[in-house]
Amino acid sequence: MQFIQKTFIALVACSSLTACSLMHDSLEDCPQGLSVEFVYDYNVERANMFNDHVGSVTLYVYDEAGQLVRTQTEDNTSSAQPLRDPNYRMIVDGLQPGEYRLLALANQRRYNDISQLSGVRYLRDGQDGPMTNLNVTLATQPGLKAATDISQQLDTLWHGTLRSAQYTLNPTRAAEDEVLIKAQTVSVHKYELTNCVVSLVRDTKRLHITLRQSDDPAHCDIADYDISIVDINGQLLWDNSVNTDGTPTITYRPFDKWNTYYSGTTKQSYDQRPVNDDTVEETAHADIDINRLMQRSGNSTIAPAMLNIVHRPDGKTVATINLPEILQQGRGAFERYAYSAQGFLDRAYDYRLDFILVGEKWKFLSLGIHSLPWTQRFQNVELD
Repeated sequence: MQFIQKTFIALVACSSLTACSLMHDSLEDCPQGLSVEFVYDYNVERANMFNDHVGSVTLYVYDEAGQLVRTQTEDNTSSAQPLRDPNYRMIVDGLQPGEYRLLALANQRRYNDISQLSGVRYLRDGQDGPMTNLNVTLATQPGLKAATDISQQLDTLWHGTLRSAQYTLNPTRAAEDEVLIKAQTVSVHKYELTNCVVSLVRDTKRLHITLRQSDDPAHCDIADYDISIVDINGQLLWDNSVNTDGTPTITYRPFDKWNTYYSGTTKQSYDQRPVNDDTVEETAHADIDINRLMQRSGNSTIAPAMLNIVHRPDGKTVATINLPEILQQGRGAFERYAYSAQGFLDRAYDYRLDFILVGEKWKFLSLGIHSLPWTQRFQNVELD
């Protein structure tokens, strides 16, 4: 009999901790609000990489009318890294019952640290106002001066929206079903903690370019080439759309450039040209970081992002390429998912373009996607 009584007391105590919605007389023990899971699986790997990639996340909570109710941030630091925990959830308590809209911005480092750096970085504006005022601009201080020329590595930026409860990561799900990712609002009820998911999209892209000469393989020095990407994509609005209205054109240039050398004699690669080796092939390399790429239609009044390569000694144009149009063809590696062009551009974030040059014109171009054993080759049909 004593054993039965103790068991009954234990069950009652457990219920008071796990079923607050049924214990309205103990409100101080019942969190009321949101338990938010952040997920970054909108990528070509189709795997949740939030814990490995994201180091800082800020959640903006708005009421149904789009007015700011709460801002909450969580960071990884040298002493604690909560975002690396696969079970991490952001608890937003104390919210009144009602409907809420959620937006999130994430980086690899603390935003407060990023905003104090020199040079160009992602700077937030409108954080204290209504939802439609929130935007992120590639800019320099003071006064959020928009950048027009960028030749540095960018801080990685993710944009997050509330995911629909209907969303499932089905391996055979077609692109048409991706509309289920977004939900309009989430409900908060009395004496309950509502679970919800915020889905992140990576906006920062990296392009690795290599140049090789077919006529003179021993000489292809990166110092002889000007490489740039020109686009109007310096500001992202609250809904992650690119603002092209009144924003300046940006020229992106490499943040890193180098040469590598391959010896046909030793069959090895080197960072410096081997001395007295007539079999050396020289390859030029450049890395460029760029903001979100958009696939613009043919009737758009805004030009697409253009990749330009110029041979510096004689000023000849090596390549002028519609960059999104070339990169989106990488979705051919994922035919089973039927990605849209923009869907693929938003999922992939590390591209590789390998140019084979004939003189100072490109003859062949190979497109590769990081982490995939896949390439697609293009031939320049306009080559004389």
